[in-house]
Amino acid sequence: MLELMTSASKGELTEAQTAELSGIFESSIPSLDRTLGLRYVEFVPEVVVELTVTTDHVQPWGITNGGVYATMGESAGSFAGFIAGGGGMVMGTTNATNFLRPSTPGDVIRSTAHAVHTGRTSQLWRIDHVNAASGKLCATTELRTVVVPRQ
Repeated sequence: MLELMTSASKGELTEAQTAELSGIFESSIPSLDRTLGLRYVEFVPEVVVELTVTTDHVQPWGITNGGVYATMGESAGSFAGFIAGGGGMVMGTTNATNFLRPSTPGDVIRSTAHAVHTGRTSQLWRIDHVNAASGKLCATTELRTVVVPRQ
């Protein structure tokens, strides 16, 4: 796993390594991500997660609950931070998600984490949540993280 993380932090994952890392991560995926049905589809150069919206993800008016986007942003940004930080623990300290357009059951949301700042002890990520079919931006998340170096 450490070798894969080192390759990922350098942006040098092969397709086979991406599949291996995805398999390892999904077998130990955090329970909220698993419950929501999040899929980790890319790790370099940016972390990308996807989710197919179901009726379990919507608010009473039939559109995706904002907490789904916030969770996708936290997950994508935190894992991107883990890779950028060389495998040290990363914790979110601020999650601000702005909603731009609705999505509904059947839509696939693709969330991509973009590094804004990757310092030694803190990071800032912008996560764009796009409707995969239309290519339109549904929401953005700004995630600030703190990096706890490996001992």
